[in-house]
Amino acid sequence: MKLEHLDSTLFDWSKWHSGSPKDLGIPYCNYKDLMIRKEVVRKYAIGYCNGENLLCRPKFGTKAVMFFKDSITFWFHLTNKEFNEIFD
Repeated sequence: MKLEHLDSTLFDWSKWHSGSPKDLGIPYCNYKDLMIRKEVVRKYAIGYCNGENLLCRPKFGTKAVMFFKDSITFWFHLTNKEFNEIFD
């Protein structure tokens, strides 16, 4: 699945605060739980940005992934390994 690259300014605090992995049925944001639910992650993901480029909560070695579910837009970080295994 090819995911659209989004501008880093879209990844703000209010969208980060609007949701979490739990909204996708992922109890803990760890490798095992993400791999079990990767189809759900793919289904609701709408775009990504490199984690180090963010103004809000920048993290090296990650991708920030934006989701849209139940009319709510939110995002959280995935490690580069998690991102590649889910979206490549």
